[in-house]
Amino acid sequence: MSKKFSKTYEVCTCKHVSLAEIIFAIKKKNAKSLAQIERFTDAGSVCTCCKSKNNDFSKEKKLYIDEILDKILMKE
Repeated sequence: MSKKFSKTYEVCTCKHVSLAEIIFAIKKKNAKSLAQIERFTDAGSVCTCCKSKNNDFSKEKKLYIDEILDKILMKE
């Protein structure tokens, strides 16, 4: 995840969840897992492609929820 993404970048296209919403769930609502992020934002609750590279059957995603979670939790 070396690229810079805008906070408006749509991580979950099925539920239209932005990077900012996922960051908010992690930092402000203390989400520590994919399941908690899904509960707080609905991201990853439909096709699951946005959860991880392994789930991405379309291979079109550029940013995954597990990467965002790992990067933020590593900073804490």
